[in-house]
Order: sequence, then C-alpha cells, then structure tokens
Amino acid sequence: FKIFQDLGFSTHDVADIVASDPWILTRSVDDRIAPSISDLKTVLGSNDDVVKLLRTSAWFLKSDLQKTMMPNVVSTPNIEFLRNCGICSSQIVSYVFSFPRFFLLKPKSIKQFVERADALGFDRKSNMFLTAIRMLSSMTFRKLGFSEDDIMSTFRRTPQVFAVSERKIKQVTDFLLNRTNVGISFIISHPMVLICSLERRLKPRLLVIETLESKNSLRRKVSMTTIYKMPDKKFREKYVVPYLKELEEVSMSIVGT
Repeated sequence: FKIFQDLGFSTHDVADIVASDPWILTRSVDDRIAPSISDLKTVLGSNDDVVKLLRTSAWFLKSDLQKTMMPNVVSTPNIEFLRNCGICSSQIVSYVFSFPRFFLLKPKSIKQFVERADALGFDRKSNMFLTAIRMLSSMTFRKLGFSEDDIMSTFRRTPQVFAVSERKIKQVTDFLLNRTNVGISFIISHPMVLICSLERRLKPRLLVIETLESKNSLRRKVSMTTIYKMPDKKFREKYVVPYLKELEEVSMSIVGT
C-alpha cells in the first residue's frame, strides 16, 4: 500500500485497484508492482490515467511489461514498434484503454500480425491499420470460418467491418446463425450485415417478416439481404404500413423502429 501512496495514488485509488484484482498483493513491490506502474505512467502520462486503466485491468501489475510494452535489450517493445509503423501515440493510448490485453502479446506476435496486415493490403497511414492488426490478433474472423482469402475479400469490399468490435461481431453472428435460413457463407458474402445494429435493425425487421410469414401474408419469401439492406423508409412502406392489422401483436415500439 505504501508504494502506491508514494507514487501519488489516493487511498480510494488503491482500494479500487486492489478490489479489482486482490492477487496483485502477492506480487513483489520492487520487482513487479513499482516498475509496472512507472512503465504505465510513461505510456499514459499521468497517475489519473494509470488508475483509470488499473481499475479495470489490474493484471497489468502482474505482467512483466519489459517483455512486451516497454524498451529492453532483447526486442523492440510493442508500443515503440507500432509507433514506428506510423500509428500515432493518441490512438495507441486509446487502444490501451479499449483493448489492454493486445499490448501484452509477445512482440514477435505483434510483428507477425503487422506483416499479415501488410500482406492483406491494409494502408499503414489509415486510422484502421491498428484496428486491422488487433482484429487479426483476436482471430475473430477465423473463428467465424473466414479464410485468408475471405479476409482479403472482405477488407477490399467492406474495410469498415474491421472497425466493428469483437463483441458486436459475435452477437450479430450468433443471432444470424440461429436463423434456419442463414449460414456462415451468407456472412462471408455479406460482411456489411456485421455493421448493422442488432437491436435497431436486424431484430425488429426479422420479427416483422417472421410474423408476416407465419400468417402467410407475403406472396414470396423475403431474403435476408433484402431485410438488412433495405432503407428504413422503404421497409416501413413495403412491410409495415400495408400489414398493420397483421402486425397488431408486434410491439408498436419495435415496428416503429
């Protein structure tokens, strides 16, 4: 506790950090906690930001940052390497808060992901370059069944998909794959669907279409492509307004969406 206080942390700050991960109290003060706090302050710039990070990611104090984030005699650290790739410090700091575990990967792995991003055609000058590296490191698309060619094709057609969070990608994918007529091939062919809002577009629209289909109100089956791509106004005019009676059971707040 004294080392925290000596470094300028308040009692309340120390309580928050320890409460988030009590196991840090088993770590050496001189060999791990103090050096890690010092390293984080070098990266983030202030005690306030260090506290903010440690409140949710206290395991930084259990990791040897000299092997990953900070300069050492063995290898170029992740942060310095990413800066050398042209990624600005402000974006790196933002990502430390949003995706902290990414920066604790082995430097060798980060370099491999950068090489892969280069091979896929990502522009290092683009703000999405760090996003692409992070997505490649998470293996999110591979877990969904995307091949290297699929990833390359997706980037060329819909690069903004790589800015979507892993959580949203998983939520949308799980939701769609639970539909009887949607498979992973549809998502690979229509990556834009991963950008759509699950609560404001996909769920309410599917509820409307499935309700109408269950009542045999539609003359032909509506494709998933039509469901997610059609503009809001046109969707309401074609599938909501003409069928208000059939949709009485559907919540008006959902139909309105």
